[in-house]
Amino acid sequence: MPPAKPNRRAFLSSAAALAALPMAAEAAAPLDPDHPGRLSRALVLSGGGARGAYQAGLIDYLRLSAQIPNGMPLAPYGIIAGTSIGALNGYFVATGQFDVLRQLWYSIADQHVIQLKARYAKIVNDDSGVGTRFTAAMRMVLSLTSHDTGVIDGDHLHAWLARYIDPTRPVVTPFIWTATNLTYQSPEFFYLVPTALQAGERERAITAIRLTVGPTAVLREATPDLLIDALQASTAIPVAFDPVPLPAATGGGTNLYVDGGVTANTPVGPARAAATRIDVVLLDPPQQKTDYRNALEVGFGVFGAMQRRILEADLRAAYLETFGKRSIEGVNAPQARLFATALYDSDIYQIQPQDELPVGVVGFDDRENIYKTFKIGFEDARRGFVPYRYGQD
Repeated sequence: MPPAKPNRRAFLSSAAALAALPMAAEAAAPLDPDHPGRLSRALVLSGGGARGAYQAGLIDYLRLSAQIPNGMPLAPYGIIAGTSIGALNGYFVATGQFDVLRQLWYSIADQHVIQLKARYAKIVNDDSGVGTRFTAAMRMVLSLTSHDTGVIDGDHLHAWLARYIDPTRPVVTPFIWTATNLTYQSPEFFYLVPTALQAGERERAITAIRLTVGPTAVLREATPDLLIDALQASTAIPVAFDPVPLPAATGGGTNLYVDGGVTANTPVGPARAAATRIDVVLLDPPQQKTDYRNALEVGFGVFGAMQRRILEADLRAAYLETFGKRSIEGVNAPQARLFATALYDSDIYQIQPQDELPVGVVGFDDRENIYKTFKIGFEDARRGFVPYRYGQD
């Protein structure tokens, strides 16, 4: 018998150009008065598969506690950045679809979004005989070493995304997310800005976003024809999913894209260039111990360890750069002050579960533990974000 659903009513009771965008709420994207041209706050959502229910619960608390209705920006954030499941959650925040985000996580376990390709389905079918399952498993191994590039049905996932994502719907908060161009082995950034802009305002907004990702990174607008594929690409964990083909940024053919977590699972860099305070939502506890039941989970665990290491390096670099800039600014030397202008200083705050979340990375069918994870995020949001300190848990 499936577990009973929680009682929703009881549960729910418990950059100057960016700032110049015509927000629905005037206080949604305030400039930092001490740092001209930069926003006060940015929200960064990391990747982590089904554990993204934690982010959804936290977002639900933030918007309910601030009494923010659907269709409005999530104040006080002036820009949203995300990767993988964080990109998907971030899309619904950027478009102000808070009720849709909650409903998505309440219903996701019944929609079986993660399915093996049909030719491999017998591997996990308990009604199949041992011999049949073994044969299917061997076929998968041989296929992955010859012509197949993934074991999970990407077409099924794409169809599910299309049911929730309307490419014509405008964002109410600027939104950036990452994907990895596998063809060229490099990160790429996709963005959306509110459409209710004059031509000059739009150009200033895009210029501001360009400054946040740096002069060499590929930055692309997620036009309606690209949006769903670009979000899917950000979630396409290598080997689990086939790479997602997208038109090359420079035109002339297609490139293959995989999970943005390969290069930036928690895109702190773009966010801290845009804002002086970064609120980061992590999905791993300070100390993590994980049990693995099969080879697919081992693969996800290896990928997660790589992502965690990249995140630690990014947070450390951001913290030390901020420390260095503030130290240099106190030095009475023209060359030192000139050097300081090339650095960003941002206060980084984070929130993360204190213990391992009950749902696994691939537990999208695990209804009970998705609900528990959502609720943990909701409750953790009450204690708020805490400052990140290098060398401290």
